[in-house]
Amino acid sequence: MKILTDWSACDVQVIRSRHNPLIKNIRALHERKRRRREGRFLIEGVRLLEEAVAAGVHLERVLVAPELITGERERALMEQLRAGGVTINAVTASLLSVVAETETPQGFVAVARIPPPPDLYSLVQEGDLLVLGDGIQDPGNAGTIIRTAAGAGAQGVFFSAGSVDPYSGKVVRASMGSLFRIAVDVLGDSRELVKACRSAGWEVLVTSPIGGTPLWQVTMGGALLVVLGNEGAGVSPELLEAGTQRVYIPLARAVESLNVAVAGGVILFEVVRQRQCNNQETMPEA
Repeated sequence: MKILTDWSACDVQVIRSRHNPLIKNIRALHERKRRRREGRFLIEGVRLLEEAVAAGVHLERVLVAPELITGERERALMEQLRAGGVTINAVTASLLSVVAETETPQGFVAVARIPPPPDLYSLVQEGDLLVLGDGIQDPGNAGTIIRTAAGAGAQGVFFSAGSVDPYSGKVVRASMGSLFRIAVDVLGDSRELVKACRSAGWEVLVTSPIGGTPLWQVTMGGALLVVLGNEGAGVSPELLEAGTQRVYIPLARAVESLNVAVAGGVILFEVVRQRQCNNQETMPEA
């Protein structure tokens, strides 16, 4: 096992104390209030950091544990960080585990800038598919919704006030890098997004088993905002009233509901299916 020994890109004095001010400040980013106040969040591991570099995420600094950098992939990532002028600090593996949120960190913990809030009206004018998570609480669900929405070609995912922080470690990891590639934010008043969409002629599709239309009977070829509800309570009454159409996914008997991230995936890829079918129908014959 070959360990990286060329630390010319790093602060060569290895940080060993958990009481170091830098370590304390970075560890504090585990807290939502601190992340929001400072506009910074953490990215852990080789895969996510590769995705962040590829997406052009603003990295302020990266903590690296020398004894964990043993493969060509890790060394290639180090070269990318070096070439990008990112500040790199060497730490012990035990100290990296203090800063990281995962039980077995992979050698890298980066401090990144939270991007500025996207302009809702610009997104609506230029896009055709957005997702709104209303009161989503589970980080795994939030991250999966972001990942699925990106895979379906959505331009952004938004969450209502009181939802999980999309820049928490669990959401970042569950998104598998998709968080870095589309607009994501928590809205103070999610009705502003609905208003912007409706003013631009978008359909606002709200998930609801009560008074809804089966998914397979809904036409979804135009610009669309998909509203997904809280894991237990569903979509709030205010957003139910603000939608243009209610939809539900027909299920076999004795199954009450689907996980919200799964339901979101079913709906979003029905949108993809319909749009692809419509495009094929309108294409001229060869």
